Amino acid sequence: MNRKTVSNALRDELAEDIRSWDVESEHRTGTDGDLRTSETLVDRLANAHVSARIVEFPFARRVPTDCYIEIGDCRIEGIPLFDGGETDGILEGPLVSVGENGSIGLGTATASGGPNNLHLLSHRSGEVHQALVGIARSSIPGIAMLNADSFTQPFGVPVLIVDGEREQELTTAAQNGSLAKLNVSFDIEQSTATNVEVRLAGQHSDLAPLVVMTPKSSWWTSTAERCGGIAAWLACVRELAKSKPDRDVIFTANTGHELGHVGLEYFLNQNPDLARNAHAWVHLGANFAAKDCQIRIQHSNEDLRTRFVKHLSDCDVPIASEVNGAIRPGGEARNIYDADGNYVSMLGSNRLFHHPDDRMANNVDLQTAVKTRNAIVALAKELSSADA
Repeated sequence: MNRKTVSNALRDELAEDIRSWDVESEHRTGTDGDLRTSETLVDRLANAHVSARIVEFPFARRVPTDCYIEIGDCRIEGIPLFDGGETDGILEGPLVSVGENGSIGLGTATASGGPNNLHLLSHRSGEVHQALVGIARSSIPGIAMLNADSFTQPFGVPVLIVDGEREQELTTAAQNGSLAKLNVSFDIEQSTATNVEVRLAGQHSDLAPLVVMTPKSSWWTSTAERCGGIAAWLACVRELAKSKPDRDVIFTANTGHELGHVGLEYFLNQNPDLARNAHAWVHLGANFAAKDCQIRIQHSNEDLRTRFVKHLSDCDVPIASEVNGAIRPGGEARNIYDADGNYVSMLGSNRLFHHPDDRMANNVDLQTAVKTRNAIVALAKELSSADA
């Protein structure tokens, strides 16, 4: 088989990896779609001659029920922050701009954070408002959700996120101090969440292992957000299974990304010394398969940075920004940072970040996904060697 044929076959394999994700609309932690996603990942590795296993753990889901703001005869449905509070029945009071004197504060919120989020969420303590409403700022209609980093310890007042299409009427109501009714409530559903693990035995298992991790859950379908990492993770399993690495390599695809990294936390609890003592962690984060994405790398030390930068350069992947080991990184890499472990990480930007319309047909750049996959596979092969 010539090089061009091999290249085309790998591109087709990557496209099918992404397509298999895109057909599943539900990837939220602890849902039926969470399990189906894990089953799909195992199926995608059926020909890789590895033992891929689904790891289940009990999970208490917060399921929003009847969440809305009502002004006069107009009811606007929304989605609450999953690490925020609930109303005690229906809250009634004036709607005002956040920070002004009134029961319900109105502001704006974007999935990628920024000053608007800080202004809104700085009032979660309840000193000024009894509840908050965040208008989702996106390029198109729809609710781009905010991750619930404190999911296991919810705090503060209820925060309801609503579609940006309703911004004008809500802003006008807040300017007038209109009377509003707001309800935010959750049911608790006992469910099961799932991670996927693959372990490859190295030729020298006395060496510290390499860990390659990626999230496998999200708010919506989130194809461009998740599938750069998913495709690269699958490719690393396949390629390292064939290359017989020197050191053990552990692959973990974790649920709970949107809910405080609960899947990774479960994995770390089951492997208590791994965060600190692994040779290195390769974190495959969000968005580097998205159209027009700006690549950001994060690293704990200069050696890992140098190695990754070389492979990215060899694969014609430009780097827009970096976060060095003196700064707490974003995504699951921060769990390794907190444990004083070694990590290298890649993320990107995404115009449809956390948005329901982030799908393969309109937001995935296959050429970028191929390039980043190739760079990550090359890095993983290098780091799995005894000389790295």
